[in-house]
Amino acid sequence: MNEKGAIALANRFAICPQDYQQRVERAFTLLAADAKSITEAIAIIEAIEDDLSQWYGNRRLAM
Repeated sequence: MNEKGAIALANRFAICPQDYQQRVERAFTLLAADAKSITEAIAIIEAIEDDLSQWYGNRRLAM
């Protein structure tokens, strides 16, 4: 299974962030576009993480 298949599978979970698949695919598109788009891609991923934290809590690793 590749990342697209995994995203599509996760998108069908009973508990899943709103517009999960579209948001992740947008982040991948932005990462492939150019260096300027990386900030927007990171913002999308962080928003998804914030959505997920409502179910599992804040488990972000300190960097």
